[in-house]
Amino acid sequence: MNILVWVLQILLALWNIIGGIFIVNNYEKVATESALNTLPKPVWIILGVLQILFALGLVLPGIKLRKPNSVSAACLAALSLSGIALYTQYAGFPGMLWGVIPAILAAFVAYKRWPESKS
Repeated sequence: MNILVWVLQILLALWNIIGGIFIVNNYEKVATESALNTLPKPVWIILGVLQILFALGLVLPGIKLRKPNSVSAACLAALSLSGIALYTQYAGFPGMLWGVIPAILAAFVAYKRWPESKS
């Protein structure tokens, strides 16, 4: 099970690093005009940078935190869920799956990597 969780962590990290870089560089393409009016450019940049940092936290060892992997995975799940809420409000259901599946996988990684979890 540990190998499966590490594979998921690496794939989620790649997915979120690529997505975060895209958000930082092309935020106009990420959001519809309505969403751009809701969230200004600095917020999109901050969200993209947070996505990159949390993705790196999935695969890099922690310096001060005991289990940075679980915290990063939980934060990525929350970030994905907030993106789903924004996307469904302005774009509809079909694109929602691009956030639901990574959110579920990140929540699974957070559960498996949580300090009390020993499986």
